[in-house]
Amino acid sequence: MRVFQLNTFCGEKSTGRIALEIARLVEQNGGQCRIGYGAGQPPKEAQPYAFRIGTTAERKVCSQLRKLLDFEGRGCYFGTKTLIGELERFQPDLVHFHNLHGCYLHLPSLCDYLARKQIPIVWTLHDCWPFTGHCAYFDYARCEKWKTGCEHCPQQHSYPACVGIDRSRQNYEMKKRLFAALPHLTMVAPCEWMKIPLSQSFLADKPVRRIYNGVDLQTFYPRTGSLREKYGLTGKKVALAVASDWDERKGLKYLLEAAQKMDPDERVVAVGLTKEQISTLPASILGIEHTSSPEELAQWYTTADCLVNPTLEDNMPMVNLEALACGTPVVVFRTGGCPEAVDESCGVVVPQGDVQGLCDGIHRMFDSEKERMKANCLRRAAAFDSRKTFEQYVALYKELCS
Repeated sequence: MRVFQLNTFCGEKSTGRIALEIARLVEQNGGQCRIGYGAGQPPKEAQPYAFRIGTTAERKVCSQLRKLLDFEGRGCYFGTKTLIGELERFQPDLVHFHNLHGCYLHLPSLCDYLARKQIPIVWTLHDCWPFTGHCAYFDYARCEKWKTGCEHCPQQHSYPACVGIDRSRQNYEMKKRLFAALPHLTMVAPCEWMKIPLSQSFLADKPVRRIYNGVDLQTFYPRTGSLREKYGLTGKKVALAVASDWDERKGLKYLLEAAQKMDPDERVVAVGLTKEQISTLPASILGIEHTSSPEELAQWYTTADCLVNPTLEDNMPMVNLEALACGTPVVVFRTGGCPEAVDESCGVVVPQGDVQGLCDGIHRMFDSEKERMKANCLRRAAAFDSRKTFEQYVALYKELCS
């Protein structure tokens, strides 16, 4: 079995790590796997699977086109032609889409090729971008245009950001035409919640499976470390918050409000902030820049007394699963698939935007019996062990290729 995955990143960030784990599983099952990617630098362990799509220069040009003309998915023509050449050489039995956004693909060329070749495709919906005219999520904007046809996008400046022409209607029609024409396309929802908007989209007639995101328990587990001493947190109760990009939809506003309600012996630590964001933080929050080290993240999860995740738009956030795998309870807004991972045995789920509820949940976790809560979290995380959840992808591959 030969599988070719496509994702913005390879071995990096949550989706890149998922692609890498799947590649390893395919190999362990006697198959071969490649990961076509467009951004970042694969870590050493991912390099045997990695295939860079396009050049840095071409991606920069595509990025500017996206910024000015809302051209996500219409750039990187030459890089995509090279990808098609690699697909011809590799002769995959199946192609697995992850995130196709990120200025690294020319979708018309790719989809036309795959449709002609009748290659089975699995598409994991890490966000809602595949069936919108622009945005990755629409809850924050309370927008439902994606159900019938996007135009005059209220989130034009959000990822994938465009400050020029609004082409959301053209993008929507392009995606609808290209993706609906893929003859053997199976959608995968990483949580039950994602199946709801998918069923209301132009992809509703495609078969869909639910395969939960999984967490690598060989990487994320309770660790020892000296982060408390290093950052002056000794003797304090720590609420950790982690995001790859702390934009509005990740709920930074609510995190700041909650931090203002913390007692002197309590501290919020936010990982993933920019230097500019860190410079404006109140004294109640310790800001840390993004880390690409899963081991360092695991140390932070273990150090914290709880993880607080105020995300307003999300699918099945990996940070929740990673924290649980390190024995750390989670306090989260009722967003997307979050309640499917976090229950009362291992955390607290509160209504979106309820800052007081967020604070009350944090204090409940601070006051909980640590060893009992740790055991509950580890037990809950075991249900999302990637070695088990991602085996469902291998089984799906075999089914679709038979």
